[in-house]
Amino acid sequence: MSPGLRRGGRAAAPRPGSAEQVGGNSRIGDHDVRLQGRWTGGSKVATKAATGLLWTLLICGPLGLVAGAAAFLAAPPPAAAQAPAEADTMSEQAAVGEFAQRFVATWLTTPRGEESTLAGFVDTSGVQLPQVPWSVADPATAAIAHVATGRWTVTVAVTVTEPPPAAGAGPAPSQTPPPVRRFFSVPVAYDQGALLAQTLPAPVAAPAPAAPVPLAYGYTAPGQHPASTAAAEFLVALLTGTGDVDRYVTPGTRVQAITPAPYAQVRLQRVQVDADPADLPDVPGNGDQLHALVTAEATSAAGQALSVQYALTLTARGGRWEVQSV
Repeated sequence: MSPGLRRGGRAAAPRPGSAEQVGGNSRIGDHDVRLQGRWTGGSKVATKAATGLLWTLLICGPLGLVAGAAAFLAAPPPAAAQAPAEADTMSEQAAVGEFAQRFVATWLTTPRGEESTLAGFVDTSGVQLPQVPWSVADPATAAIAHVATGRWTVTVAVTVTEPPPAAGAGPAPSQTPPPVRRFFSVPVAYDQGALLAQTLPAPVAAPAPAAPVPLAYGYTAPGQHPASTAAAEFLVALLTGTGDVDRYVTPGTRVQAITPAPYAQVRLQRVQVDADPADLPDVPGNGDQLHALVTAEATSAAGQALSVQYALTLTARGGRWEVQSV
């Protein structure tokens, strides 16, 4: 007989507070009560875990924030984002340099009365030009500095020849003044491809020469040393076309002989090396390496001699020295 039925077939009234009376007329079985207990217990555990995690985040959050900010600031910007800006700057720099060269050349070669020729370069208000302009050749950009967005300072080098003195200006010179390399500073504004010089060119001094830097070639190899012989044979093939350059270079090294050959003869003058030749074996072992600065005299077919220098890396193979790089 079912536990919920009395004899006679009438249903027994549920006991007050029993699971069967929860929710008014709803009936929840023992199995459902056990499931509810499991869910309630699991909920309590989850609540405790969430609370602990919250406290952990509150404690560690500032430290994590500081560390994250430091990592973000220290990280380099993406290379892909840098590439377009760098390319744009290079294009702008090239345009600014070419503009400054044209401006300096035009400014030096334009005579008085044609000041309007400079209108495409600079404001010509109050500009005065010479009666007889200079002659110029070989303009080039000697230096260029990015001052600010769209602002550049360009140093232009140009070979200048003075005009002859005007009649009555003084005694005629005994000879024509030689060409002189001059330097001019030009501030240039760049705006979306439009260019304008902010002032006229300003003559400036040539860049000062730098102090000599000691080279790492502390020893001199005798002319009969195998390394000196290898260097001499290589330069003869390279500069005079006598012999095959590939014969004197390491396999895999590509050096193209100069064609047509600019010189008819090459004479070795000095070979400086980075190792004491006395410590080098007469027959080098495979893979031995030597760095050499070779000074030679190259003579043209017309008999004109000129000193040349080559920095060579020599590598040993099969008992002899070969040129690995120039």
